[in-house]
Amino acid sequence: SLINQQPESFLLMGFVVTNRLVISLLILIIVTSRLVYAAEWHKVNGAYAISSKNMVSLIEDSHLKIQLKGDSARDLYMAMKTIEKPDECADGMSKTAGEMQCIFYPAKKKYQCYFSIDIMQQKIEFGIPC
Repeated sequence: SLINQQPESFLLMGFVVTNRLVISLLILIIVTSRLVYAAEWHKVNGAYAISSKNMVSLIEDSHLKIQLKGDSARDLYMAMKTIEKPDECADGMSKTAGEMQCIFYPAKKKYQCYFSIDIMQQKIEFGIPC
């Protein structure tokens, strides 16, 4: 019967649109949207330690302390959408996002970032004191 048949094409703003075109466009949108949201992965340059929060903490393995350097630190520094300020402790410029800090040393053209993660609370905390 003609009532249950789906049309092979339809008009959209004066253009003939076929079912095949709609499916092709949907596939193209899905593929390109995945490419837009895909990230390029890089090796991390830095060091880490599992330790207590500070020297007086009784819990020895509560924090993952991270120090990034090189390209890893530079990329994080550039990704921080904050204003850089002179660092009080180091001879460099600092950016801070929450408790995460990165420092750029203009004279050496080097970057370093410091932060720690409270493992059980899954919370970023400051990495190193001044």
